[in-house]
Amino acid sequence: MTTRIRDSIGPSIIIAAAVVGTGELIIAPRLGASVGLSALWLIILGCVVKVFLQEELGRHTIITGDTTLDALNRVPGPAWRLSWAGWCWPLLLLGATTALGGVLATIVQALRLLHLQGPDWLLATLVSAGTAGVLITGRYKFIETTASVLVAGFTAMTVIALVLLQCTEFRVSLDSILGGLQFRMPERGFADAVAVFGVTGIGTAELLFYPYWCLEKGYAKDIQKGRSRDPELICRRVRGMRMDITIALVVYTFATLAFFILGATILHGAQQVPGGINLVKTLSQMYTKTFGDWVFYVFALGAFFVLYSTFFVAMATWARLCADTVRLVLPHGTTLNTARLTNQITALLAVVYLLLCMCFSQTPHWLIVGGGAVQTLLLPVFGLAVLLIRNKREDPCRPRVWFDAALYLSMLVIAIAAVYSVWHTLF
Repeated sequence: MTTRIRDSIGPSIIIAAAVVGTGELIIAPRLGASVGLSALWLIILGCVVKVFLQEELGRHTIITGDTTLDALNRVPGPAWRLSWAGWCWPLLLLGATTALGGVLATIVQALRLLHLQGPDWLLATLVSAGTAGVLITGRYKFIETTASVLVAGFTAMTVIALVLLQCTEFRVSLDSILGGLQFRMPERGFADAVAVFGVTGIGTAELLFYPYWCLEKGYAKDIQKGRSRDPELICRRVRGMRMDITIALVVYTFATLAFFILGATILHGAQQVPGGINLVKTLSQMYTKTFGDWVFYVFALGAFFVLYSTFFVAMATWARLCADTVRLVLPHGTTLNTARLTNQITALLAVVYLLLCMCFSQTPHWLIVGGGAVQTLLLPVFGLAVLLIRNKREDPCRPRVWFDAALYLSMLVIAIAAVYSVWHTLF
């Protein structure tokens, strides 16, 4: 059983590493600091509601061998090289790129807390260029192992901090928890609330990432391009994928709740909302007021690792997605060295993130919140695309009725969240 679990998990852990820095470490505590525990229900909903779309997209990849953009190209409707859904993803790239510029700026803040010397541009350049260099020479197994270690270490530290919180003046009562489970939108912190729905748990960008890591993991091996249509093999791979998704769901849901509750109790009580050049330093109070001042540098190191994991995985995946776009846009039959192109795009992304970091180094939280809001607004678009391609595909391992109901219900919730966000913003 242990071997089966070890062989099954991987892609979702990489995805968890991609979201833990923005959704868990930054946006969730910011929302908690703004509104207290009243948005607890929103955190849980944001983590759970998107996993059904994730499984459906992963199932499609296992059955067909499609990348994300191959899948989106199957969506009926207007198309030129890419389908209408495929042409929506550059908007998501714009939002995610903006957010990653903010993440790079917060990584520099974490390094500053560790007393690293040198101008900000130099530290940012070393991080961005170094990451590109590692990714250009690395492979899937290295990325999976690195991401797993980074996520596990900081998540464990956060959960311990939450447990120790109960021994302090900031302890959380059952009444406070129950109050946070009432379905009421917070009066303040609306921008953070919108962003938190898009990036906590599996974010919109990570939904598009997931099939690429499923393919690199080998979930669709021997099934791709119709080499094997053995229903039992397909069902076994789908069950392995579901185990991967479930384990990651438990990990990032507990981690997100821990980050949110720490922000809602410690930072909200002190009326300190993390932001600006002191964003990471303010977040450190969630730990120093629980463990003591001695843990400040442990937090700074942990924050660096968890923020870097987001930067690391996102750069790796966006390079793959961009290279895949070039493959589909070029005329059919064009010879393309995908690996070389991916490396070139990785280097280009490193430069773009660096420029954004330098331009907005004083307000990185707004880059991250803005990127999260874009993900929330685009989530229904890609969710609809997943449903449309689902109905065009033969599935030898059809899910049960409860999954179908949960999938359509989650899509309804996602659509309501996006419409409410637009309505609240405009009116």
